[in-house]
Amino acid sequence: KLSVHLGAQETTEHASLFAGECAGEISIVDGKHPSALVVASEPTRVMAIPQDTVWSLVDHSHEVARNLLGIVAGRMRNDKNVLITTQNKKAQFEHQASVDALTGIHNRHWMSDAFPRVLHNCAFNNLPYAIMVADIDNFKRINDTYGHVVGDVALKAVARCMAENLRPHDLLVRYGGEEFAMLLPDTGLEEARVIAERLRATIADSEMRYNEISFRITISIGIAPARLEEKLEILIGEADRALYRAKELGRNRVEVSG
Repeated sequence: KLSVHLGAQETTEHASLFAGECAGEISIVDGKHPSALVVASEPTRVMAIPQDTVWSLVDHSHEVARNLLGIVAGRMRNDKNVLITTQNKKAQFEHQASVDALTGIHNRHWMSDAFPRVLHNCAFNNLPYAIMVADIDNFKRINDTYGHVVGDVALKAVARCMAENLRPHDLLVRYGGEEFAMLLPDTGLEEARVIAERLRATIADSEMRYNEISFRITISIGIAPARLEEKLEILIGEADRALYRAKELGRNRVEVSG
């Protein structure tokens, strides 16, 4: 039994070779140095065939040539399948790293890359934009009254409602526990206020249900309008202060940073 490694022997095993299989055929065909390290993973006898002998056999036997071609093709197909699997796993890991597991919307990790990129594009193209931060009102009371399972239902419902009522090019993330952040590109302050009011009213008018439990929730929203080349942290801070003012003024309302 032979173990194939793409780097040093300490790297993860790429493939295993068993009785009747061969190693080194790629180097025979292209005449280059081996592309992998092959070591015996248990006591093994190997028959070494010199390169000139292999090519002599190929020249004199179509069957040997077809056999060698089949081995090379099989190795290439196997490597391609491994590459596809690796890429799929990478895409899955990247998706899991950027999406909030509970609500299904993007998370703060994704935000740290996506928001600054869109802010830069808006500044470069001299487009207005707005940052919004929304928070579920009295969320602790929901958890204390109905339990955390119902609290999770409320979070998912709010996230879904926001996603459905924002525009395709708007960015939405779960920013914290019951807090959400939104970036509205190519959007002036008044349009941002209209969008925020629509979100607030839609959620306030929605009835939440879980088994026999029925309840309503509201959100408060703070808006920070565009600041030329302003950093994301500062804009989020301004939106947070506007959100805090909305809470102080009675909740279930929209406030703009001043």
